[in-house]
Amino acid sequence: MMPNSKNESTIEIKKNIKKNAVHNISLPWHGWLLGGIMCLYSLAAAYDYIMSFAGAENYYRASGMTEAQIKYFLKVPVWAIIGWTLSVWFGLFAVVALLFRSRFAAILFSISVTGSLIYILYVLVLSNGRAAMGDIWFMPMVLTAITVALIFYCLRLKKTGVLR
Repeated sequence: MMPNSKNESTIEIKKNIKKNAVHNISLPWHGWLLGGIMCLYSLAAAYDYIMSFAGAENYYRASGMTEAQIKYFLKVPVWAIIGWTLSVWFGLFAVVALLFRSRFAAILFSISVTGSLIYILYVLVLSNGRAAMGDIWFMPMVLTAITVALIFYCLRLKKTGVLR
């Protein structure tokens, strides 16, 4: 289709330039910093998850857990483990999505938060997890709050055209 006038051609070119400019916005330095830190944390969480199943008691002992803590974590119900699974793996997927500037990062972080809340429900509300976790009992809540902040961060990046 040929433009009817020089003006229509210019308008079309400007639209294409604007469209391409939005998709060429790079991740800002703070996105790389947050993404890098959260990627390291997520990789550590994924390692912990794998080792908790692969080595279970031996891994727990090697990490310094007491017999009471080992007994507690070996009896976590399947529904709470599903929450933990969602939290760990979707958190890792979300960080990778953020670093690759994917618009799905906020959704993936949201699924991770949902998993965290399921796990927190069991560990801190429905069981004696606070005692079993010892001095770090509050960490699941802190990490969930950080993940919620990352959801809003990703939504802002999406709105500004950084995430595509």
